[in-house]
Amino acid sequence: MKAKEKAGLALEEVFRLSQEDPRWKAAYARADIEVQVAIDIAKARAAAKLTQEELAKAVGTTQSVISRIERVDQNLTIQTLSRIAGALRRSLVVEFR
Repeated sequence: MKAKEKAGLALEEVFRLSQEDPRWKAAYARADIEVQVAIDIAKARAAAKLTQEELAKAVGTTQSVISRIERVDQNLTIQTLSRIAGALRRSLVVEFR
């Protein structure tokens, strides 16, 4: 394999294909908020064309923390979510329904 070739699909393509699957949509709707937030962060990062390393630098943390967040293996504070949203040029909205 050449150095510039990448194996697999781009994250954006994985999300696009997954969202076309009704089973994925149903599973996402049933998922806990932590899973939904992790998926939303990964999708927003991919849309911004940032690596985990680049997002981590913008947030002021490490790549391993971003990886744990996206794997739902890291508790998040509102402050951390706010910094991630800012780095991704997104709004953070927290509400009770």
